[in-house]
Amino acid sequence: MPKHSISRKVPFTVDQVFAIASDVSQYKRFLPLVRRSQVISSSVLADGRDVIETELTIMNKKLGIQETLRSTVTIDKAQRLVSAHSTQGPVKHLDAEWRLTEAGAAACDIQFNVDYALKSRTLQFVLSGMFDMMVRKVMNAFEERARQLYGSADAKAKAKV
Repeated sequence: MPKHSISRKVPFTVDQVFAIASDVSQYKRFLPLVRRSQVISSSVLADGRDVIETELTIMNKKLGIQETLRSTVTIDKAQRLVSAHSTQGPVKHLDAEWRLTEAGAAACDIQFNVDYALKSRTLQFVLSGMFDMMVRKVMNAFEERARQLYGSADAKAKAKV
């Protein structure tokens, strides 16, 4: 079962990054390969965590892949944690987690973890060599989305001068 993890310090607040990670319906606007992202239902648990059922359509024309992945996403505002779990569509299991912590007044440490197994052994074999790169592309896409929404660190520094 492949596991991938990446961490990064970014010049955005925890709240800013959390807003991006928890807004699954907007993933289609900036994540590579995601062509559709939709919230199917949502509820709030007694402890205050939000739970949403989502569908993401993933497409790669070169590999001839078009799959819809249905996931349960738990959004924990207090812990600044967004976790997704799926056993449907092309995956035997998929667990992804965004864990965010403050790293100063206007900075955030991101820990992104993915653990997955695909139903198709062939697809598992094809993607296993590329998955680390794909996780890095996802992290880069989140950073670029933050720059689009909140500005770059360079622009913020120039504005203070």
